[in-house]
Amino acid sequence: MGQPEQESSLSFERVVFFSDAVFAIVITLLVLEIKPPHLTEHSNSALNHALIELLPKFIGFVVSFLIVGLMWIEHHRIFRYISHYDAGLLRRNLVLLLCVSFVPFPTALFSEFFWSRTAFIFYTASFALVALAKLWVWRYASGKPQLLAGDVDSLMVKKITRRSMAVPIACGIVLGLSFVNVWIAPVGFVTIPLLARLLDPTRGKAPVQVDSETEEAAT
Repeated sequence: MGQPEQESSLSFERVVFFSDAVFAIVITLLVLEIKPPHLTEHSNSALNHALIELLPKFIGFVVSFLIVGLMWIEHHRIFRYISHYDAGLLRRNLVLLLCVSFVPFPTALFSEFFWSRTAFIFYTASFALVALAKLWVWRYASGKPQLLAGDVDSLMVKKITRRSMAVPIACGIVLGLSFVNVWIAPVGFVTIPLLARLLDPTRGKAPVQVDSETEEAAT
């Protein structure tokens, strides 16, 4: 089906609502991996020790929550500029949601085997896969002007495309760091917002100012 669906706005919103629901469920599932410790000795010292052992799970939850949340924000952003859909867009969005739904497993694996480079690589690769799937969705939609809102110009398309590369690049940095030291590699995730800003083609450009005389002449 090459033409966009001629449906009501509510039909298109169902696509967004369904996507939001998947993201919300995934974020909720992340915390379910953190279970209260079972103690054989009822004492504060035993509880303190058990909580320290749970620290990798807390770290895994926080990192995954922030990255999945960032992915949701980016998904929300790109769908602000998509006003129609076709079968191709729906299929690509489902692939994206499939990748997002998988995230709790590598998070649990990394939290349990935080010392393992294999577990960490698997964990990082899952985020890279989500980011590439999101970029796939946007590249498809931006390549079909009939799917985009009327106010989307080439600069906006370029901006979103380049910013979408921030997570894959950050994951590449993190994977490289994991071969140096798997303990410090997660720090590489903090480069995501920095990379997104650096990749923004509008960064540092002042908005075009239209003086009142020019505006009056145009009207």
